[in-house]
Amino acid sequence: MSHKTIHADFRIKSIEDDPSDAPTPFRTTHVVKRDGTNAEAETNRKRAAAMQLWWEEGISKNMDLPDGYEKVAVLLVKWDDALDELKTREEAEELQAMFRDRFYYDTELVHLNVSSKPQLQLNRYLNDFVENYDGPTSLLIVYYTGHGVYREDRSYLELTAFEDPDSNKGSRFKKEAHANWNSAEAFLRSDVVEGDVLTILDTCYASNHTKSGNDESRTFELLSACAINETTAAPGKRSFTRALLVALDKLLKEFGDKPFTTARLNQDILRNPLRHGSPSQLWLYNERHVRLAPLKPWKDRKQKSFPLALSHPPRGYLTLRFALRHDSLNREQIEFLTKKLSEAFNNKQVIGLRRIDWLGLKPARTTPFGRAALALFAMSQWTRIVKKKREERRLQSTVDNVRLPRDMSVEPPEFAPSPTRKRTHDVIDDLPKSKRGSLVRSQTQDKPPSPPVSISSRMDVSGDGVDEAS
Repeated sequence: MSHKTIHADFRIKSIEDDPSDAPTPFRTTHVVKRDGTNAEAETNRKRAAAMQLWWEEGISKNMDLPDGYEKVAVLLVKWDDALDELKTREEAEELQAMFRDRFYYDTELVHLNVSSKPQLQLNRYLNDFVENYDGPTSLLIVYYTGHGVYREDRSYLELTAFEDPDSNKGSRFKKEAHANWNSAEAFLRSDVVEGDVLTILDTCYASNHTKSGNDESRTFELLSACAINETTAAPGKRSFTRALLVALDKLLKEFGDKPFTTARLNQDILRNPLRHGSPSQLWLYNERHVRLAPLKPWKDRKQKSFPLALSHPPRGYLTLRFALRHDSLNREQIEFLTKKLSEAFNNKQVIGLRRIDWLGLKPARTTPFGRAALALFAMSQWTRIVKKKREERRLQSTVDNVRLPRDMSVEPPEFAPSPTRKRTHDVIDDLPKSKRGSLVRSQTQDKPPSPPVSISSRMDVSGDGVDEAS
């Protein structure tokens, strides 16, 4: 089975020979289950990466800040050819050429050996690398290719030149060719380093050592070849480094000199059909992704100048929180926001503003008590609306059911009030005494004088004859 490759996605799809990988050992691939939750998380990551990209483009344009890094350097680490069981030289040199010749990054390819302790060599290479290229406007990329073993008893990732470093068989250098990656990474994550850091590990168990972090002053990311407790393929057409090279080439053609995020880079690696059995992982230690873009060629590098304010690290951070109606923003909304904020902080000399960083947009967190309270509030509002509607219908029904009296002898039919309206004198009778009197007087004053009336027309209805009116 050493020359068989198994593609699996819940079930075995095919088994095929892979003679091109025969000369080198093969790191077994494993099945990774993909469900709806992962799909939703991937969608959210894509949306977050897009919003970050729009924000940084808007801030750079509206605040007249440099879009990208002033310096980018890549340190590629592998084992010496005499120890390198996986034969990683070809892919490591191709990746170095990609970063050097097409991105115009400074690159260094170093080899670990056993002439001294590999751990000391690795520490020295990292120290020199940081000393030469670090800065608040720099990006440091550290890449490793080779074997890896996770030491569960001491919880660290060990970089080794051999697949089974604990075996007594084979080379006598097996137990000496190893280094602690956690120790090296701790240095890259320390306060000594000012720039952003991207680590790329093409090794087995590359995700096992990940640690949480929330450093808002800079970005630190890990792009690993496999998930936690998983292994990955050896150099060849199915290797992670090969998929990385293909993705970088594709994105360069698509974006040109415009930046793309590491999230987009990882998405293109995941789309590679040869990598479906061992998906890569992108570990983000804060809310910002690293953005990659070609620098200007070295001959034009002096034309690019960064403001003096950006050459020193900031001494303080002001964090504001905006409560939004929605859980995401589109490109036009972010463009509007960056424009208005840049106008509000246009006097950089007064407050010394360097830039405004996007720390992410998170959905509002609702506790179980808050959800219950919201449900109760909605029910009470609905109950109030229903009661109001019922009362309106009841009043309307009462008005519509008014009927005229059956005995019409009391009042002539022509003066009968509308069944849907009170009589005028009934309205007056319902008013308070003071208002009723003034209303009667006003009505009397407004009437024209009555014509003379014959005395004979006033009859005494008592039945005793006709009397004069007094």
